[in-house]
Amino acid sequence: MSSAIRVGIFSVLLMIIVYPAVPAEPPVDIGSRRELFVDKFLVQEVVGKAELKLHNSTRREVAITFDEPWEGNSSGYPTIFQDGDIYRMYYRGHAYLTDEPPLRMAKSEVVCYAESTDGIHWVKPQLTIHTWPGVETNNIIWPGGSASHNFAPFKDTNPDCTPEERYKAVSGTSATKGLLIYKSADGIHWSKIVEEPVVTKGPFDSHNTVFWDDAEKRYVMYLRAIKDDLRHIGISYSTDFRNWSDPVPIDFPNSPSQGMYTNQIRPYQRAPHILLGFPTRYVHRKINPHGKALGPVELRNTLTRLDERIGTDLTDVAFISSRDGLNFTRWNEAFLRPGPEGEGRWIYGDNYQSYGLWETKSDCESCPNELSMTFSEQFWRTENRLRRYTIRLDGFVSMNASYEGGEFITKPIIFSGKTLTVNYSTSAAGSLRIEIQEADGTPIPGFSLAEAIEYYGDSTEQEISWADGSDVSSLSGKAVRIRFVLKDGDLYSYRFRR
Repeated sequence: MSSAIRVGIFSVLLMIIVYPAVPAEPPVDIGSRRELFVDKFLVQEVVGKAELKLHNSTRREVAITFDEPWEGNSSGYPTIFQDGDIYRMYYRGHAYLTDEPPLRMAKSEVVCYAESTDGIHWVKPQLTIHTWPGVETNNIIWPGGSASHNFAPFKDTNPDCTPEERYKAVSGTSATKGLLIYKSADGIHWSKIVEEPVVTKGPFDSHNTVFWDDAEKRYVMYLRAIKDDLRHIGISYSTDFRNWSDPVPIDFPNSPSQGMYTNQIRPYQRAPHILLGFPTRYVHRKINPHGKALGPVELRNTLTRLDERIGTDLTDVAFISSRDGLNFTRWNEAFLRPGPEGEGRWIYGDNYQSYGLWETKSDCESCPNELSMTFSEQFWRTENRLRRYTIRLDGFVSMNASYEGGEFITKPIIFSGKTLTVNYSTSAAGSLRIEIQEADGTPIPGFSLAEAIEYYGDSTEQEISWADGSDVSSLSGKAVRIRFVLKDGDLYSYRFRR
């Protein structure tokens, strides 16, 4: 056989070799849950002028001022949550003396309590649980000591939780040699569950937080950690709240190292499969002549004399999200900036976000509810307080398109439901159209872009229709893709309703 013939046969054999197909990624079953655009987990393709956009909250009124004798200029670490018809707030009451070095405590740290019936206006109930010199009644629910530094309660949603432990809390610092755990039947009267710390590895000097993860049937704790010589966040697990795994650091893939002081991580109540966090970003920077002139100048000079880092370092708020609790998408841009220099919030200690998000009524009577949160301001000063901010429901991040328009298509998904609703906003000249496709990208008759109704407006629960109506139940349980075509607008979330 000639060499030419052998080469020809070999070439034919190469042409008929069958390579194994790369398995397609299975569709994601989203059921009827709400999906937010806080990451690109379900986004397969983006076309044109469309991108994820981080949004900021809107400044509102002062929520509470720490002006009681047992409170003061370093009160903080608030935890806030809705509990039936009331809203509960827990925080540290404390003050430092800043008249001359060294920085020292003016009085013991105590745990304080406040309530609200609307999540906006707060009162400090007059209790007689613990005493304070010269005062018969107060809002102190746990007495002084290191354990009061960062007391963080939550209402336990574990169905096996006993009534006497319906409310639980965690607190502790290096002085307590670890994190201590507490219980309460009413959220006001507290006692230790065990005397000894349950987590002993870590620095702990932060707002450590806990919640019950119903999907995994375990408690999850986010706590202070150190990574790359920076303040970081760790995670620990427990099935009984008493025995905890050794903490491990969480990860922020594709984000440069940054100091994270608090964590404020919790399941988002409107989409509990997604965790949202609002960590305090700790920025250590060498001060220059401009920084020395950055207000509040007199306070900065005082704090620098007391402890240089307190006078020079700064704090603002970041935004993070996760679907597995370990790997987080982190925006490198701030969720809350320190703001106008005249307000004096360019100082370490201001701009800490409270632990908690809760729904409140809008000041527009016919408008949907908003999400409320609070941030610290005037720290180190006698006016130390919390200010409320609001953001639209699901409004943290959107898929945003410019006037030129853009579109994005989901990965194959399986849904359960009869109608599709979206949380969106456009300009007067903007628009939103939606197409449902087969998993391979073929438009489905009856749900194609040519048959889609064009929407423009601003709604947190807009039902989507096509020429023949809004019923999508014929596609329920099938693998499909959704194509969103957007112009000068934002899409925050979508959900199929049963």
